[in-house]
Amino acid sequence: MKKDTLLIFGSARADGNTRMMANFLLGKIPNSELLNLQEFNFSGYDYEHKNAEDDFFKMAEHMLTFDKIVFCTPVYWYSMSSIMKRFLDRWSDLVTIRKEKGRGLAGKKMFALCCSSDAEVHEGFFMPFEKTAGYLDMIYGGEIHTYVLDEKIPEEVENRLLDFCEKIIS
Repeated sequence: MKKDTLLIFGSARADGNTRMMANFLLGKIPNSELLNLQEFNFSGYDYEHKNAEDDFFKMAEHMLTFDKIVFCTPVYWYSMSSIMKRFLDRWSDLVTIRKEKGRGLAGKKMFALCCSSDAEVHEGFFMPFEKTAGYLDMIYGGEIHTYVLDEKIPEEVENRLLDFCEKIIS
C-alpha cells in the first residue's frame, strides 16, 4: 500500500513532547510514516556542494514519493529545531544542483506542527514553512501549535489536532 503522508520529525529528543504529537498524527492519519532526521547523517548547506554524498538526497528521494509532508518540530528559542533548519537549508540543493527534484515538490501539500512548553504562540514561527511552500509551488495546508501538560496532550490541543488531521487527510 502506497503511503501518502510523510511526517518529518526533527527534535533533539526522540521520545519527547513533539514525538508525542507526531505519534498522535501517525495514529490518526492513514497511510502515514515518520522520517526521524536524527537517524540520518547530513550536514548543512554548502555552496561548493562537498556534502552531496551524505544522507540528504536519500531522504529527499524518499520524501518525493509522498503527496503530503508534515514538518514536526519543537520550538527552540522561538524557532524550529536546528536539525529541522539544517534539513530545510539543504532544500537549496533541490533548486540548484538537483533542480528536477526541487520541481518534483510542486503541487505537494505541506503542513507544519510545532510543540512548545506552553500555549503561547509566537508570531512568525511558521513563516519559513509557508514561504518555502510558496517558493516551490507547493500547497501550504496549514499549521498547528501544540503543547503538553503533565506529560499528556490537553483536551483542547487534542481537539485541534483532530481538526488538523482532517485537513491533512482531506
